[in-house]
Amino acid sequence: MDNNKVLDEFVRNYYAQMAEGVYGTPISLDPEDTALILIDVQTCVTEEYFVEGFKAMGMDVEPLMPALDQLGENIGETLANIERVLNKCREKGIRPIHIKIESLLPDAADTGRLHKDAGMLYPPGTPGTDFCKEAMPLEGELVLKKTCSGSVVGTPIDRILRNLHIDKLIVVGFYTDQCVSTAIRDFRDLGYQVDMIEDAMNAMSKERHDKALQAIQNIYAGSETTEELLTRLEELK
Repeated sequence: MDNNKVLDEFVRNYYAQMAEGVYGTPISLDPEDTALILIDVQTCVTEEYFVEGFKAMGMDVEPLMPALDQLGENIGETLANIERVLNKCREKGIRPIHIKIESLLPDAADTGRLHKDAGMLYPPGTPGTDFCKEAMPLEGELVLKKTCSGSVVGTPIDRILRNLHIDKLIVVGFYTDQCVSTAIRDFRDLGYQVDMIEDAMNAMSKERHDKALQAIQNIYAGSETTEELLTRLEELK
């Protein structure tokens, strides 16, 4: 008998039982105390950004196109879901808060150490810093900038949410295994109730997305699909 498989099954059941006590049902929705958090819904996650970036480095992108085309398809589907969630939240009076990666200084010297070491530099107005058209902020909506993975560490969002008397969060965006996961864990530790929309977030690959979901859904956050959330939002008066 493979005892690792036995352990895997034990742990699946263990977390399933724990989840029943933490997120047995999705969070309730009320415009008075609920906000939509959109994380890094910007052009640096798109196929076009990667293609142009590789070309700028002098790379032959042709051999990479099957992978990049799949990336584009996956991200496109996710953006479509994000757009639907955003539009419905606006319609129902749930406040959107847009968070993006972008430096404050033109030379990106204020970039966090991890991002800087990884070469993830996003000075204002450079490729990748624009919001995707599907999630373009409207005038009067909150926009916060960060130069690190964590939305809580990198922005004053906790103070802003408390000032707004928000304690429930719907989270969408990119990447599931990095900035989204970090934000969800931090929000939960700060006492917020969190609802993650599993098909309105994504990673660079399906494998990384799926593994990240397994680690956080129904423990750090409630988890539902775009369709499930939209059905519940439609019921709001």
